[in-house]
Amino acid sequence: MKTINRIGIKIGAIAVIAWGIALRAVEVLNGNYLFGFDQGRDYLAAYNIAVNHKLTLIGAEVGAGFAGLNGLFHGSGYYYILSVMHFLFHGDPYGGLLLMFIFGTAALVLTYFFTKNALGNATAIISTFLVAISPLLAPQSRFIWNHHPTTFFIIIFFFFMYRINKRPRVYAPLAVFTACFIYHFELAIAVPLAIAACLSFPFIFHIKDIKTYIYCFIALIVALSPLFLFEIRHGWMAFRSFWTYIIGGSLQLPVAQTAGHLKAFLYNAVNSFPTEKTFLPEGAYIALVYFLIAFLMYLSFHAKPALHKKFFRFLLLTLAVSYGVLFFLRNDIWDYYLIHAHIVYIFIFAYAATFFWKNKRKSFSNASVFIVLSVYFVAMTISTTQRMIINYTYDYHDLGGIEKIKGKKIAIDHIYKDANGRPFSAFIFVPAIYTYPYDYLFLTYAKEKYGYAPGKNKIGLVYLIIEPDHRKPWTYKGWLETVIKDGNILNTQTLKTGHIIQKRMFPL
Repeated sequence: MKTINRIGIKIGAIAVIAWGIALRAVEVLNGNYLFGFDQGRDYLAAYNIAVNHKLTLIGAEVGAGFAGLNGLFHGSGYYYILSVMHFLFHGDPYGGLLLMFIFGTAALVLTYFFTKNALGNATAIISTFLVAISPLLAPQSRFIWNHHPTTFFIIIFFFFMYRINKRPRVYAPLAVFTACFIYHFELAIAVPLAIAACLSFPFIFHIKDIKTYIYCFIALIVALSPLFLFEIRHGWMAFRSFWTYIIGGSLQLPVAQTAGHLKAFLYNAVNSFPTEKTFLPEGAYIALVYFLIAFLMYLSFHAKPALHKKFFRFLLLTLAVSYGVLFFLRNDIWDYYLIHAHIVYIFIFAYAATFFWKNKRKSFSNASVFIVLSVYFVAMTISTTQRMIINYTYDYHDLGGIEKIKGKKIAIDHIYKDANGRPFSAFIFVPAIYTYPYDYLFLTYAKEKYGYAPGKNKIGLVYLIIEPDHRKPWTYKGWLETVIKDGNILNTQTLKTGHIIQKRMFPL
């Protein structure tokens, strides 16, 4: 019987991981992925490292410069990882997409093995399934973005935190290093995780060993060394910016913004689970979140063994610190600031389902809770099944228009074929203003395929590539009337992708 159970557990684990891989594999299979502002910017940085050998100590500015924290940057580690993929794939951004897929798949596998060892087989299979189908975690493998590798490192971080009691001098510094290292991908996750870890050492894990704290401090310095080096070289720019942010406005937020933050926290938690196209109303998932928080508080005092109790206390502290830190931001709170919160809610749902299943015969209330959680689980399974069907009947074949890389390559191929070997210049209009995706594709894809990149002067043959803003389709006309207003228009075409291509001739 034990052998049969082990085989069943292995089959279940393989099945849920395979399901998660299938949800993540659409763009890996069709090779047509989002390539917009962020992807172009990051790949230009990778190009500068891999080709121009320009090393950097900083990554992208936090919030792309719109987070209200000017001069504060993510770490440069993400750029260096992308530069490796740039080198291995000869500049093709598909390498970056494959990297996201590898991180996403590895996060699934790590989730299973961590929760299996920590919380048991049933919890492991359920939590892995929920990570596999989470509507905000599954898409992390479907396009290139600096926030997406964080799930992999968050799982590692939780593993180290769980193991602290066994060897504090080893696992506490590793946890601090991992939390701080996440700043290379998303600073808004790294900060609360590092604070929560440091607070937990004396107050939850009751660590009194001085050497453990010394090792943790060294781990923090090493993980954040690029930040400190950059700050020393640039007059502590980020720290001055952060200080200005604190004293430049009241810590008491306007009522509307406070309500907005609280709503963001709630819906971030709700969006940890598939809610699309289910037979349950939105209010049912809000109630689920409140139940999970209450159950986590219960586990923090009553879970057995003591190791579990400490771990659940840490998860509760993680949520409290994360919400506390982010609450005072004077800008919007985006879902990718709280990726780690998704993992917490998933762990608690999986543990709750297992707990009430094991105790369903002890009381009517336990049996009732188990039935309710089973209904949620069925609804989520139906939702993700519908999502899988859409992925492979629509998403797989969708050209993506101006948003995805095939559409951009079609526009570039069109102007090169029309130029027929003649030198030309190209000017780009995109709603985001910055033309990073095209700048990168001209440097790599076009130059390798056609042997030359276009110029940037209004002389002779000039092509305009226009991405209309579907929400404000008239905006590009202002660009034509101000920035590009001279030259003779030879023809204007609209491609199947939605790009408007205009051919002009300027005086030599």
